[in-house]
Amino acid sequence: MSHRSLSRLDPRRRSALTERAAVVGVLVALSGAFGGCQSPDPVASFIQRQDSLPPDQRVPDWERTKRLMLRPAPAIGEPAPDFALATLDGARTIRMSEFREARPLVLIFGSFT
Repeated sequence: MSHRSLSRLDPRRRSALTERAAVVGVLVALSGAFGGCQSPDPVASFIQRQDSLPPDQRVPDWERTKRLMLRPAPAIGEPAPDFALATLDGARTIRMSEFREARPLVLIFGSFT
């Protein structure tokens, strides 16, 4: 609709159309600004930062850590990959696969401080 056609409309109708156009404009701007509200993946910048450091300042066992970070995540419904962790006293190693068939297993990663 041209500006000339818009000026011939009833003022209430013109106001409603102008208001709708403004709302659509704001929604388009927000969708472009937030890009689907997805945060950028910090892995690439972390890897780049670690690679730029001298070897003695990198994360311990950096090459292995980097390989693990670059692995694709399991697909939905696909079993998690097996892993092993030492007990707190270091006396033995426990594998996730030891518990997979026995009962449900919940992994919690985070800080409880």
